[in-house]
Amino acid sequence: MIGAAIIGLGYIGKVHLQTLLRIPGIKVRALVGGRRLERVRELADTYGIPIATNDYRDLLDDPTIQVVHNCTPNHLHYEINRAFLQAGKHILSEKPLATSSQETAELVRLAEAGNLLTGINFCYRYYPAVQEAAAKVRKGELGDVHTVVGSYLQDWLLYDTDYDWRLEQSATGQSNVIGDIGSHWFHLAQFVTGSPIVEVMADLKTTRPVRKKPGPEGYEEYEVKVEDYGSVLIHFANGASGVFTVSQLCAGRKCAIDLQVYGFDSSLAWNHERSTELWMGYRSQANQVLMESPFLQHEDAKRYALLPTGHPMGYHDAVYNLFRDFYENLKLKLEGKEPKYPVPDFGEGHRELLVTEAILQSHREKRWVKVL
Repeated sequence: MIGAAIIGLGYIGKVHLQTLLRIPGIKVRALVGGRRLERVRELADTYGIPIATNDYRDLLDDPTIQVVHNCTPNHLHYEINRAFLQAGKHILSEKPLATSSQETAELVRLAEAGNLLTGINFCYRYYPAVQEAAAKVRKGELGDVHTVVGSYLQDWLLYDTDYDWRLEQSATGQSNVIGDIGSHWFHLAQFVTGSPIVEVMADLKTTRPVRKKPGPEGYEEYEVKVEDYGSVLIHFANGASGVFTVSQLCAGRKCAIDLQVYGFDSSLAWNHERSTELWMGYRSQANQVLMESPFLQHEDAKRYALLPTGHPMGYHDAVYNLFRDFYENLKLKLEGKEPKYPVPDFGEGHRELLVTEAILQSHREKRWVKVL
């Protein structure tokens, strides 16, 4: 039995908890929450979890915990990831791994030095339709890819009274919308095309530079120093070009990730709000809309279609697919065998920061910037 701990019990921490409860051979042994320890204990009691604390340091030397899930706000990621890598724990972290590429590079070195398995929760690539899209590109069904376009649009920051820690630079780091949702889009684009982004040209904006947050006597105004909109021109290593737009002020768009990939033979498109479908486009025959299916997908994508054809999967299932691959790799590693599944690791988390930093630099300097 592999022992796991979850640090951070907000929305995404609870997603991690619910997902881990589905995986055989995993025992959630500890929950780490915020200031209100009684709430942590209540949640732990609900699921029979033996340890409830509000200090992650209580777990560093616990031999019953092999894996840590880091679900805390951005500014805490580096400190916690670093501490548990130094303690010899395997880690599955939310992104970003840290707030600078210097810090993420150090985390990669620590993981490699300790021979530790790492993962980062880029879960959207684990929808069956996205896995099928990547398989089609790998097998050459689109021909050479020349154009990649898309967007990730939300509306949860539309009103000036919408408040979240992500709007505070001290908590979110250098970037809001690029680091928060843009990173998911460009990770998807690189995964599906099989090619890294090597150069960017960015236009960013803080659409609402002054907002209101709840205070003891009602709302109080504060200055927002991170962006809530961005459009980025991109070049891929394979020669493809593209552009994507991200915004959190688009009324009616809740979690609208749109990815379109165009090759010389055909094209494909996927949208998260219709996540079970994969659109295929052709010049000289009828276009198609494919449905996720364990029977109709490519062999290496079938693994991720968990239900019979016509039974739609959802967000929790995509997270489950990632976690299942991570823990199956860990079981192999603990047996002295090579991991089998290509899970996004801290190396990919480091590259996320490199792309994000290039985008921020491009906007500041008003020019194309290469991704180092």
